[in-house]
Amino acid sequence: GTLTDQLNMTISPGRSTNGHVVAGSPCMIRPEGLLQPLERAEIEWSATGEPRSRRYRDPYFSAADGLLESRHVFIDGCALPARLAGCGGRRYAIGELGFGAGLNFLLTWATWREHAPRAVSLHYLGIDKHPLRRDELRRALARWPRLAALAGELIGSFPPPLEGIHRRLFDGGRVVLDLHWADVGRALDELQWLRGLRFDSWYLDGFAPARNPSMWGGERFSALARLSAPGASIATYSAAGQVRRDLLAAGFAVHKRPGYGRKRECLAGTLAERPARAAPAGGACAADAARASPAPDHALVIGAGLAGAHVAAALARREMAVTVLERGAVAGRASGNAQGVLFNRLSHRRSALADFSLAASLYAARLYAQMLREGELRAGIDGALTGCLQSLDAGAAARLAETLTALPELGSVLSAAQGGARLGQALTGPSLWQPDSGWFAAPALCRALLAHPRITVREQCSDLSIHYGRDQQWQAVFQSRRCRVSAPLLVVAAGVDSNALLPAPGLPLRTVRGQTTQVPAAATTPLKTVLCHAGYVAPAVHGEHCIGATFAPRDPRRDLRASDHRDNIDKLASALPAWAASLATLDAQTLAGRAELRCASPDYLPMIGAVPSVARFRERCAALGRDAWHSVEASGAYVPGLYVSTAHGSRGLSYAALGAEVLASTICGEAAPLPTALRRALAPARFTLRAMLRGAAGTRRLRPARMPAE
Repeated sequence: GTLTDQLNMTISPGRSTNGHVVAGSPCMIRPEGLLQPLERAEIEWSATGEPRSRRYRDPYFSAADGLLESRHVFIDGCALPARLAGCGGRRYAIGELGFGAGLNFLLTWATWREHAPRAVSLHYLGIDKHPLRRDELRRALARWPRLAALAGELIGSFPPPLEGIHRRLFDGGRVVLDLHWADVGRALDELQWLRGLRFDSWYLDGFAPARNPSMWGGERFSALARLSAPGASIATYSAAGQVRRDLLAAGFAVHKRPGYGRKRECLAGTLAERPARAAPAGGACAADAARASPAPDHALVIGAGLAGAHVAAALARREMAVTVLERGAVAGRASGNAQGVLFNRLSHRRSALADFSLAASLYAARLYAQMLREGELRAGIDGALTGCLQSLDAGAAARLAETLTALPELGSVLSAAQGGARLGQALTGPSLWQPDSGWFAAPALCRALLAHPRITVREQCSDLSIHYGRDQQWQAVFQSRRCRVSAPLLVVAAGVDSNALLPAPGLPLRTVRGQTTQVPAAATTPLKTVLCHAGYVAPAVHGEHCIGATFAPRDPRRDLRASDHRDNIDKLASALPAWAASLATLDAQTLAGRAELRCASPDYLPMIGAVPSVARFRERCAALGRDAWHSVEASGAYVPGLYVSTAHGSRGLSYAALGAEVLASTICGEAAPLPTALRRALAPARFTLRAMLRGAAGTRRLRPARMPAE
């Protein structure tokens, strides 16, 4: 069908990391080793306040006036005002080699605000191997008051120096900034996996070619040409003869322009000849799903919990009409708890689960902070970014303390006394302080996400059935109402009920029962922040704390149980001894709460992406059933226009926001917000592929993924 993203790549198992099959170029960004920062920028400041790189012995911008230089070289060099004004698509995509202090991004953002039509969004991708510190960024940009408002937003959401891709949204999601903290070769290698990806302009703003040759040259420019839309513009301050010759060889028609300040010349041009785009070396696997065809104008989303609401909002931000169908009420099931925690179980060691959890929680924190600032959520009622304390044992505290010495942006390990001061109550042991965390009322968050003019919500759709028609449309049929809704794209985000809407044999979803308990606020000092122990407790709202939650795999019942209330109370009493006496007086038989079923996967990563057509997948890749190391030259097989976002477990507040961006970027053929290895680790097809590899005869079997503790 026209909406199916058929993978026309080599499927190769490569190595198995934590049970996740990965394959591809050795340059690909992979989750392995210890969690540690990239080497940061080494800055020295001139007498007049301009930043200069010690490592490359080159300034970040002109001492005369960096803003005017940036406008002349890049904004005017790419004819950006006219190109934005005449853009006929939904978005304009710009890539920059050498993000530096972000000045080019800020000027581009301001130019987009002034010249782009309302329907055109801006997608900006910056690559840098040595990011600045936040205080250095603030100092570098302080010299231009006219950019202060935009600079403040960039500084406030600037990501930590962790290798990978960091996505941030501005202007209500109409400006997307992807920061690739990586070597330029690794970053461009990641982009090559995304078929259908097209950039409209490129800024070449690395340090001088003679001082940082890895950022320049024929190989880099050929990669840019393959990633470019026809007629894409390119600009750079450099006028070096080799740079000009390499750009010409890559297919760009370039010409010299007057330089700025003391520079006599600079280069600008357009893509004259777009080279053929071959698959990257090293093969691919079932997770690689980027669309080459235009995205549809209408989508159906089934499920109005956190997963469905985030997907609907992500698609609506891309000018897509979305109809959300919910069998009950918005956030009526697993997303209905009064309070939930934006949680990241930080690890000193990298893995697919640890890397995704960290990236997702940081992205969600920035998104929710914007919603609070803009009044979409009521601070202290619908949620608050109060930070979070996570109880640790001595061993974990020591390991994380060493890690966070180099990454203080992520948090710090506190003693019992320090943690107690943060919380407002005495603690019995060390804890991890995570400032970019907090609590939220998921129902309020879902309603805020769904309050978009392009989203239509239909509740009480209990008699819903789904069909795929010959017109290549998904149809949702309501028997009782004698009506139907159709769209070429369907996203199932229905938690434990997802398989009922998916083709057989479905996905390996697991059910985990969890019960929360409402307890009255203690007549002592109020909690200042969230505490995660064996359970969790957040600051009180309307005189009550929501505490929990129990964890009962394979229990399908939703009845409230006094025994579960008592379990939640006992865990809290152990974590907060000062509350033990008052908690002991509570009657578990009379307490309120909620019992619901979470949806999880065997490896505890969510399932986000295209739904595989299992029988056709196995047929096309049958050789893997005989030899797990065989490379199969065949495309993956997927159900046309069908995607899922499910199995978020108890981490919906943390996982669903970035998961929705992964899905929407895939559907719309955009640059992805996660490295290839992590997108593969989330792909629903991973279980089909793993089953085939485990069944391979005469080869070394791959061990199944272990289920980590909740």
